[in-house]
Amino acid sequence: MMINGAVEVITASIVAGLTQHAALHPLDTLKVRLQYSKGVPMSTSVRGALGDALRDLELPPGTTKAARPQPPKESRLWRAPLVVDLVGATRLLRRTPLKSLYAGLVPSLVAVVPTAVVYMPVYEAAAAVFGGVLPTPIVAPAAGVATGVACSLVRVPLSVAKSRVQLGLAPSAGAALRQAYATGGAAALYTGFGATLALDVAVAVVQFTALDAGRRHLDIKNSAALGFMASALSTACTEPVDVVRTRIMAQLRRGDGAKAKGTDFNYTSLADGLRKAAAEEGLVALYRGLLPRLLLKSVGGAIWYSTYVSCRAALGAPVAAHK
Repeated sequence: MMINGAVEVITASIVAGLTQHAALHPLDTLKVRLQYSKGVPMSTSVRGALGDALRDLELPPGTTKAARPQPPKESRLWRAPLVVDLVGATRLLRRTPLKSLYAGLVPSLVAVVPTAVVYMPVYEAAAAVFGGVLPTPIVAPAAGVATGVACSLVRVPLSVAKSRVQLGLAPSAGAALRQAYATGGAAALYTGFGATLALDVAVAVVQFTALDAGRRHLDIKNSAALGFMASALSTACTEPVDVVRTRIMAQLRRGDGAKAKGTDFNYTSLADGLRKAAAEEGLVALYRGLLPRLLLKSVGGAIWYSTYVSCRAALGAPVAAHK
């Protein structure tokens, strides 16, 4: 089904995606590196615990590993992940060349175009179809499910490349894709598809439901504020899935399935990763990287949605709530 104003929707979606990713890529790299670090070490004091966590997060000069793996140790929920992320990120920024935070920018921007061509157009088309057969409150989440599925099919290979480049496991996007294909064939290009699908669907459902509710019920006229709120909510709800997804997509294995290099978590699926992370590192591990991801997604949501709405309006196809 061709949606009304399809060209305007696609154009606005691409412009919004490029603007968001170009502005916030360094924060995305920091988020990935924090999520990839393994273990929250025990210590007899808060200062000692933070110091141990910082050493775990550092990216030593001359190494290809994003973090030094630590033996699994007991963790407690009272060690707030936001605090560890804040201090760890500060130390990481001090010791890491600024240009390294732009690693993976090219595949990230390249991935924006096919993803953007799918993301909002699929949502708008699905919403138009579901609007005629489903109750109004169900339209946005149902369209969000369709959007998440379509988005995952397009972006997983490029996400695999981006994560590996950001973590220093490959020098370029092309090398990362060749590396993945050489070790596992075409299937390796879709490493973590199940986890990515779960993440994309969950994010899209929460985000679009919040956006539509904000337009219809909360009278939020500021598109930046609405995008910030919806993205912050979807981020908080999906952080554990994103942590496991990042780790799964970055795992390196030889053709025989043995560990190749880098930190290997031995996750076989999303459910397996959630279980192992909680059992071996504590539930706090599932929220590692929450602070940069929360900043990344909420600010990114504000940039993305305000840009999308502005472009749609400038092109003569303003965004409207579902009736």
